[in-house]
This record gives sequence, C-alpha cells and structure tokens, in this order.
Amino acid sequence: MKRPKLKKASKRMTCHKRYKIQKKVREHNKKLRKEAKKHKHRKPKKDPGVPNTAPFKEQILREAEHRKQQREELKQKQKLARQKELAKKRNQQANKKDPGDKKSTTKQKMKSIQQVQKNSKNSFCGEFKKVIEASDVILEILDARDPLGCRCPQAEQLIAQSEGRKKILLVLNKIDLIPKENLENWLNYLNKDLPTIAFKSAMQIKDRTVQEKRNTKKNSAYLELSRANKCFGSQCLLKLLQEYCMTKDEVIQVGVIGFPNVGKSSIINSLKEVRACNVGPERGLTKSVQAVHIDKRIKMLDSPCIIAAPSCSTLTLALRSITYAENLLDSVDAVLKHCRKQQIMLHYNIPDYRNSLEFLTLLAQKRGMLKKGGLPNTEGAAKLLLCDWTGAKVRYYSRPPEPWTLSPHLYREGLATVQEGFNFQELEEDNKNTVKANKYPNQASTIVFQSPGFTDGIMEDNEQPEEALESENAEENDEELTEEEIEVDESDLDDVEEESDRLMSSQTPSKELKAKNTNLDMLPTDDKQLKSSDLDDAYDFSTDYM
Repeated sequence: MKRPKLKKASKRMTCHKRYKIQKKVREHNKKLRKEAKKHKHRKPKKDPGVPNTAPFKEQILREAEHRKQQREELKQKQKLARQKELAKKRNQQANKKDPGDKKSTTKQKMKSIQQVQKNSKNSFCGEFKKVIEASDVILEILDARDPLGCRCPQAEQLIAQSEGRKKILLVLNKIDLIPKENLENWLNYLNKDLPTIAFKSAMQIKDRTVQEKRNTKKNSAYLELSRANKCFGSQCLLKLLQEYCMTKDEVIQVGVIGFPNVGKSSIINSLKEVRACNVGPERGLTKSVQAVHIDKRIKMLDSPCIIAAPSCSTLTLALRSITYAENLLDSVDAVLKHCRKQQIMLHYNIPDYRNSLEFLTLLAQKRGMLKKGGLPNTEGAAKLLLCDWTGAKVRYYSRPPEPWTLSPHLYREGLATVQEGFNFQELEEDNKNTVKANKYPNQASTIVFQSPGFTDGIMEDNEQPEEALESENAEENDEELTEEEIEVDESDLDDVEEESDRLMSSQTPSKELKAKNTNLDMLPTDDKQLKSSDLDDAYDFSTDYM
C-alpha cells in the first residue's frame, strides 16, 4: 500500500508576527551599539607594517626588534626587584614576631621621640637667651584675655639680672576679644608693675612677593579696609621706641618674647605692614631668631616661644605649652572647669552635658567630625577646642586681682630703671585713643574665665623634669628583663586569650553562671562583692534566667 506523502510544516507566518520579530531585532542591535559606544569596544586596527617601498626598511625593523628586547629585559628586572622586596618584607615580619625585638624597636622609637623633643626644647632655650643678650628693649607680649597667665616671672628676672639696663615693656595684644571695661581695668593694673601698651595686630597682611595692582580710573576709588586688616596701637609703640632711640642716638634692637600663640610674629608684621614673619595657628611655629628692620634705627628680633615648665597645672599646660598633652581629655576638662557651663553651651550651641567626654562627643557631632562607622572623633574635637582657645576665635576674659600688690619677682629699684626714658603721660593718652578707636564685644557674648596666675617657664637647657628622669630609669630597668620573664608574660597572655575564647564560644552560659554562684556562697563577703561585679559583665541578655 502506498504511503501517504508527508507534508512539511509551513514557514509562512502572519505579517504581524514577522514585523514584530524584525522590530525586536532592530531594538536589540540598537542596544548593542549603545553599549559599544559607552565602553568604546572598538576593533584594534591592524598594524600595516613597513611598506616595501619605504627606504631603510631593514634598519627600521632591526630597531623595532631591539626595542622589543629592551622592553622584555626591563620587565624581567622589575619582576626580580618585586621578588626581592617581597622576600625583605617576609624577613621583617618574621623578625617582628620575636617579642624581644619588638620591645627593643618600640623602646628605640620612644627614645628617639624624646630625644627630638629634648633637642627642640634646648634649641628654644638657647635662641631665647640670644635674643635677651642681644636686645636693648624687650617686649613681653601678653594675651589680653589672660594677661597674668602669659607673664613669666623667670623671664622677667633673667632680664632684670642681665648686664646692661635693659628696658621691659608689656604689650597687651588681642584687645578686641575682651570687653572695654575689662581692658581698662587690666591697663590700670599692669601699668603699676611695668609700662603697658594696648595693641591689636592686623589679621590679614599682604605678602612680600605680592605687589599692589593699580586699577584704572573707574576702579581707583578709595576702598575702606576691613577691621581685620586694621592695626591699633602700632603708632603708640613706634613712638615710644623712636623716643628711646633719640635718647641713645644709636640703632636699637627690640626683642619680642612670650608664650606660644600670643601674637609675637603678628605684632612685627603689623609694625612692618608686610608679612615678614611666618604666622599661623600652629604652636611653636617660630623656631629660630629672625631679624626684621622696621626703619633705619629700629631692628626687631622675633624669638621662639617660652617653654612652660612641666610642674605647672594642667590648665596652663593645655593653653601655654608647645605641644598637646598626651591625655587631651584632662586638658579639656581643666578648661571647662574654669568657665561657666551655660556660657560654653551658648558659645558652641550644644545641649547640656555631664562631663568633658560627653561635651567632646556633642561637639564632634555638631562639627561633623566622625570616624569610620559614624563614631565621633573626640580627639580631633579636643584639639579643635584647644586651638580655638589659644587662637583668636573664643572671646573670653579674666578679671584682674582687686588688691594690687607688686609682683614678687619685681622690686621698686629695678622698676625705676625700667621707667627711665619713657613719657608715661603720652603713653596713657595714646592708650586711651586706641581704646576709643577699637570695637569690643559685649559681656553677654563673652565667657568669664578664672586665671591660673603666673606661668613658670624653663630658662636653661639643663632643666629637666623629674618625671622624665624617672621614665628614663624605668626604661633602663625594662631593658634588663630576662628571656624567662618575657616567656612567662607571653604564657599569661596566651592563657587569658584561651579563656576569653572559651567564654565566647560557650553556648550554655546559664550553667556556668550557676556553677559560679555556688562557688560564691563558699567565699567570704568581701570576695563575694568582687566576684559579683565580674559576673555582671558576663551576663547574657539573649537567654532567660529564672
């Protein structure tokens, strides 16, 4: 029987379906072209090579082959260098694992840091002595917010005992940061000790290298300078120094001394009207003597800052030392304790706080100073607060002592020699004019501050604190530790780590706590209290204790 003819499936389709497929294909190709444009995946062009008709074809090919060999050799050298560096790193890591070597390296680093600090302090003292010996008139710069805290009795004694009758003048800088009444009280108080000049240094001064641009006639109108650029008290100070030059008939050298961030270099820049000395918020920026000629007869000597003695209180070290203290929390706590809490809250726009740590966390959150994970950077906030207080951002003032008494390091005969050659009536009138010309903040917007009094300074290189000597002796004793003691310490550390891992990995803390509670009943009452505090830390909140 004949098989029926098998029919194949027809390839015909409706126009709707065919057009739909064609549209999808077009869209897909368009998408691929867009992505290719974004990523710029283009086919690499083939190197056409050197044509046969080109002259010197063989020489060009030889040069190309030579360059290729050089590249391969360079890659090989780089590979060998990387392998050597990796081998060095592995050796260093293996050496670091040895605890004796680790202790020795840390001790060497600590010693080097202490040696650098010691050398810097010695150099500061040496430069300071050079300024005092070379100068005829010495200006002691005081911060108007805390004038007593900026006075160094050791420096004033050294100047009084030096050879030649050296004149000492007090310059009360930053007068625009305290109320007017407080400034007048301080001027009356300090003038009884030594001649005092009210001063406000200019904040923004043009650089030496920058020349004034002369505008066209349309733009040549007089532009009034901002109050930050203006300087008050410079005419009074220059007048005093020029009158003293007239009496001596020779060129005088004027030394400028003071604690860090009181404005020594900025006063010289204000008198010169040019940025002659480097100025900044960093402590101890001036590290050597710098001579600046104000005019033909006056030469200013910018000196490094006076170093505060380590025996001073934490407040004075926080505000007057060259470097920040190791424990910044203590220095911030000392500053906050000497001020009213409400005024600090209003100034920094911060809610109520219980302690200095909470204050620093709130300040860090307010200023956006956050670490990884959103944790507040309290160390950075502490440095920022201390920088504000030593700089010119915070307006605070201290009151002068009511019963005036001559400072214990001064004597009346020495004051009489200091006051020779100066006209005090003109000085008082000039101070009154500077006080009238300047603008001052209200008492409501300022912070009342309790001054810690005179700040002791280190005048000689050999003066070292007892704590530093004790620390050096302790380090020497630590070096004498035997290898057996180090191994014992390591074994103790391993036992502690094993115990902590066991406690963390244990899944049934309730049984362990019950066993410990039974052991507690056998102990005396004093030991029970000590053990119960340890158990509170081991409490697991994820389980229910019945």
